[in-house]
Amino acid sequence: MQDSEMATYEEFIQQNEDRDGVRFTWNVWPSSRIEATRLVVPLACLYQPLKERPDLPPIQYEPVLCTRNTCRAVMNPMCQVDYRAKLWVCNFCFQRNPFPPQYAAISEQHQPAELIPNFSTIEYTITRAQSMPPIYLLVVDTCMDEEELSALKDSLQTSLSLMPQNALVGLITFGRMVQIHELGTEGISKCYVFKGTKDLTAKQIQEQLAIGRVNAPNPQQRPGAPAPPPPAHRFLQPVKQCDMALTDLLGELGRDPWPLGVGKRPLRSSGVALSLAIGLLEVTYPNTGARVMMFLGGPCSQGPGQVVNDELKQPIRSHHDIHKDNAKYMKKAIKHYEALAFRAATNGHSIDIYSCALDQTGLMEMKQCSNSTG
Repeated sequence: MQDSEMATYEEFIQQNEDRDGVRFTWNVWPSSRIEATRLVVPLACLYQPLKERPDLPPIQYEPVLCTRNTCRAVMNPMCQVDYRAKLWVCNFCFQRNPFPPQYAAISEQHQPAELIPNFSTIEYTITRAQSMPPIYLLVVDTCMDEEELSALKDSLQTSLSLMPQNALVGLITFGRMVQIHELGTEGISKCYVFKGTKDLTAKQIQEQLAIGRVNAPNPQQRPGAPAPPPPAHRFLQPVKQCDMALTDLLGELGRDPWPLGVGKRPLRSSGVALSLAIGLLEVTYPNTGARVMMFLGGPCSQGPGQVVNDELKQPIRSHHDIHKDNAKYMKKAIKHYEALAFRAATNGHSIDIYSCALDQTGLMEMKQCSNSTG
């Protein structure tokens, strides 16, 4: 008897997982503090936000929220409903909430989708809230062969035509120096040049680029009211405004002009370039979804985040060197990139690294950048 009961409970859990795309480490909530401390595995949840629900298309109206300001939970099938008094009780804070006027015709026979037990997960298409456009900050390495650089420029120009027209896009190029390009200028190209050996804090970047904080919260704004669209910034412009300027900029982009000595590898300031990109997003669009898209042609060979020096006779560290703790720059570089990854993740910014060879570009040191930011 017990076995068949277990099977039915397992089936019940399985059905819920299949329906909602949600799986918990435990299927029973600990009922006391002592029980909670005895959990071998902590309480956690795996959630699949883009799970398709063919039986329920996205709902085209606003969710009904709990009226308690510190709660704001969404009405769901677990709430208690009093159909006669037209009230529902929040299952998180037990606040009694009246139904909004458009729910006047509600009854046990006539329920809205969000109270039907089968629809324990619902996707709302919110029409009122102002959503931020996607933000892409391109960080391009110019220390590569003409042929490779030319192919990269072509792909970047193509990608501009595939981005949404309202997407904000920015450009940073780097070799021995790092250039942050201004996009709002008509007819002339203007950029700010930074040394590839010196790291700057977000505050220093803000001062040197003369940037005001763009989306500081407005104290007059009502909580929950749609945010006004952010002002376009001179370093991050909507694609529809800067498409031509950016296409020209990319077209004119040449290899890093610094002369290369015999037996030397180019001085590449990837660590500082990435740091400037993250700092720029921190001061312009904090706590907003944005992507840093870094295109790397080789290892960082100077400044913070360096993984190899500029002598070609010194090869990049191998597995053997790492194993024997003989990789001179490794620990310092890992620390630099981990700190950057933490800053980016804190603000909801993703770091993508596009690289031709995994072992020749110092990705081992940089792995936290993509691992921690998704």
